[in-house]
Amino acid sequence: MKKITLILSIILIFSGLGFTQTDIPVRSIKQLESECSNNDFLSCFFAGQLLQDTGLMISAVTAYKKACDNKIYEACLNLGKIYKNDYNKTMQKEAVKLFNTACDNSIVSGCFELAALYYQGNITRKSLPKARKLYEKACSMQNAPSCFNMGIIYQQGLKVKKDAKKALEYFNKSCRLNFDKGCIEYEKLLNKLTDRLKDN
Repeated sequence: MKKITLILSIILIFSGLGFTQTDIPVRSIKQLESECSNNDFLSCFFAGQLLQDTGLMISAVTAYKKACDNKIYEACLNLGKIYKNDYNKTMQKEAVKLFNTACDNSIVSGCFELAALYYQGNITRKSLPKARKLYEKACSMQNAPSCFNMGIIYQQGLKVKKDAKKALEYFNKSCRLNFDKGCIEYEKLLNKLTDRLKDN
């Protein structure tokens, strides 16, 4: 039961993350769309954010797609999150590609989202080794939830050999990155290992 609870912790963490938000210049949607039409691709991204915030999802997708196609990789991430929640399986598969593009271009949340898809196995084929590799990459880029998830993976031996020391290190790193769950698991595991040493 404890193992199941800890595995579910991974699922709850990655399902709670929101869209990438970048400070938007003080301009109206109409101004940003005009600049986007003149190939100011960062304005396309900003327009996408505002359009999404106001519920105009079709227009937001169009703006994000133009920005993503022109190397504004945060737009690829946000577009992927929209497609991930689409009922259309083709769009869901496109989300995998978009997260991969974002991750390959150092957008840490893209790595995190892609890891989550491989961990769940709903949209793409489940692969814990791929999820672990992506969480490890995101952790190296200071993504606290990914460090926490790495701790769970090593603590529970999810397609790796159980390693309490590595788990402790990852929980500690997530804690130092101000992730409360990491601090809690770090203290619990540290106390457990300390008690074990005392018993020996």
